[in-house]
Amino acid sequence: MKDYVAYNHKLFSRWAPIYDGFEIILSSVRKKITQEINPVNKTVLDVATGTGSLAIALSANAKEVVGIDLSSKMLDVAKKKKTNGNLSFVQMDASEMSFEDDKFDIVTISLGLHDMPLDIRTSVLEEAKRVLKKDGKLCILEYDLPQNKFIGWCSSRLIDTFESKYYLSFIKSELADYLSSFGFKIEGKTNYLFGHLQLITIAL
Repeated sequence: MKDYVAYNHKLFSRWAPIYDGFEIILSSVRKKITQEINPVNKTVLDVATGTGSLAIALSANAKEVVGIDLSSKMLDVAKKKKTNGNLSFVQMDASEMSFEDDKFDIVTISLGLHDMPLDIRTSVLEEAKRVLKKDGKLCILEYDLPQNKFIGWCSSRLIDTFESKYYLSFIKSELADYLSSFGFKIEGKTNYLFGHLQLITIAL
């Protein structure tokens, strides 16, 4: 765990000042993603919130949004962008959350799982399940591979040049099967950006 925390701190301290430059790529689909998550009048936890772009978008219609991240540098950027009073950002280890059980209607994890080693990823999902209400839903936005194998191979190698050291092992695995192992019921999957992103919606 200590090695992961140190790696995370180093990686995102470097990324924080320029991260939102890459967020422009996601801005074209964020409205659609937010509509699909449908946070209207819901309490939402945004895990691995980063610089807060998704949390801010969700807060426009949600009852309350809490964004958590391990990186203080990323959160510093997020807090400067905060506009809505129903939104807060907290530095927290998502594998050991301090929230009580059954607290949130929706938990989102946006482009966070691929930055974690398998053991941390597993703990984060177990915690997400714990803090979700019994009728809540988990929404995971992550990388995916396009159906064209050659394009998928090329794009994964390109993404690997700037992503974390855990990315390649993550993208080679089948996310839906992994999520099913937690007893999650996958309600739907939507692809964005020509198959490079997937939004998986899960019901408890």
